[in-house]
Amino acid sequence: MESFGQVVIFILGLALFWAVQSLAKVMVGPSRSRGRAKAQAQRHFVKGAQVLARSRSAGSAALGRSLAREASEEADKAIALDPRDAASHVLKALALEQQGHLSAALRSMHTALSPPALRTLSQSEKADAYMKRAGLLMASSKGKRAVDSAIEDLNKSLELSSSNAKVHCLLGMCLEKKHMYAEALKSYQDAFALDQNSDEARAGLMRLRP
Repeated sequence: MESFGQVVIFILGLALFWAVQSLAKVMVGPSRSRGRAKAQAQRHFVKGAQVLARSRSAGSAALGRSLAREASEEADKAIALDPRDAASHVLKALALEQQGHLSAALRSMHTALSPPALRTLSQSEKADAYMKRAGLLMASSKGKRAVDSAIEDLNKSLELSSSNAKVHCLLGMCLEKKHMYAEALKSYQDAFALDQNSDEARAGLMRLRP
């Protein structure tokens, strides 16, 4: 659902937040062993994020899947060391999605967006994560329940940050599926106001404008 550039920014943003957070916890943590475990988890996370970014620009599909598997393995290592950190679960979800494992990716996003992991994400990261889960819900299931759940996630994302045109576009698509055409048109209008280069917003407006 995301462009390569958006995914890289999202992953590296999580990596930077993770590094700062981990360093602070190492310095004030209750034990040195706990600090070492978090530092090791950080290294696995950063390596996995870098590998996943490479998988997005791989020259072949086979290489891309291989790199995505490697990224997933690094995410698993980070999770084993620090299972409460949401960033590693998000990384795993992105790596699984890259391999085509949408149901497994969705499970990882559920974990990232559940307590206590959810508390480790910043406000902007929560907004991105809700958008990501909504996209996975729509990609992995076409049923009414998935659409309703996606709409709920997209509204949560917009409550946290209303400036992402892609969230408005996804919401418009979901509302169209529910035949809520006036509401969908408003979502596409909001998206286009934020990004006049959005092909999805333009197409939605063309479909729904009277």
